[in-house]
Amino acid sequence: TSAPCPYFQTCGGCDLQHMVYAEQLKFKQQLVQKTIKKICNIDITVNETIPCDVQYGYRNKLSINADKLKFGFFRSNSKDLVEVNHCMLATDNINKIYSLCKDFIINNNLQTKHIVIREISNQTLVGIVSKTELNLTHLLTLLQKENENIGLYNIVNTRNDSVVLDGKVKHIGGIKNINISAFDLTYSVDLIGFHQTNINIQNKLYYNVIDYVSNNSYVVNGFSGQGLLSAILSKKAKHVVGIELNASAHTSAEKLKTTNNLKNLTNVKGDFNKLISNYISKADVLILDPAKKGCGKETMQKIVGVKEIVYISCNPIALAKDLNVIKEHYKIESITPFDMFPNTKNVETLVKLKYIN
Repeated sequence: TSAPCPYFQTCGGCDLQHMVYAEQLKFKQQLVQKTIKKICNIDITVNETIPCDVQYGYRNKLSINADKLKFGFFRSNSKDLVEVNHCMLATDNINKIYSLCKDFIINNNLQTKHIVIREISNQTLVGIVSKTELNLTHLLTLLQKENENIGLYNIVNTRNDSVVLDGKVKHIGGIKNINISAFDLTYSVDLIGFHQTNINIQNKLYYNVIDYVSNNSYVVNGFSGQGLLSAILSKKAKHVVGIELNASAHTSAEKLKTTNNLKNLTNVKGDFNKLISNYISKADVLILDPAKKGCGKETMQKIVGVKEIVYISCNPIALAKDLNVIKEHYKIESITPFDMFPNTKNVETLVKLKYIN
């Protein structure tokens, strides 16, 4: 099909706009199946990819690169900046705020590195990333004319690598966090911390995970981040332990627990790879949601013996390598791709495994 985005062949963000959506879903299903077959040398039926209800305008966060008053995204496997005025994957409001920020920066000749915008539930957080502190008071006024539920930050980042949201964080004004009510929980999301960029697929994925947990299960959630999934599961399971290394994420998880008075949830700050041995004998269900590189051979060897494993992966290759370590000990009961990122080659995968010996 014809790609609707004028930047499709130059911007490195999308890969599959030339495919009709049904073919994108088949492509991702086959990608997961072929990757597991190649690395694990096992034939397994992969379920059809769970579709996103919308293929454009689904992203609730956008991070735009800046270079000498030019703004956009990098070409694939490159640091060449492609100037982009509008991203079709982001919400209309994010694009509107991006345009306002871009014009302000250009008109005032400000040297910036990135514009970061997060919007959930009609609440918006904006971060202007720069090497030196900027006067953004007037920008805040302009933003608040567009949206009263908006907050502005200046992040002073002197790094020379690709890390965006790091350094001194100054709140210019407006709201500080986004407040959300979902899954019978209330919680807040800041600009810096991780949150899924596609709420529609996040919810579909989490409801599937909930189905894999029984009322009497002792659940250990590895790489638990800011604790949302741990909190959701604690509403059903007997007890949930969330393990997270990042101090800021752990603090957020504790706040979520306290705000919702979750008595059967324990958040542990530490390295899951080192701590998991303490929970092998207790866990009925182990949730794994590692970073893109996966868990690694050593960790996968340690977890052998847990009755059931639920593995959430954003990288089919890392997933297959991890499954290959434990394939003699576990039966793969189901593998389901979720289209977290329509029009891109990226795919989220949910795997259910049962211990056999």
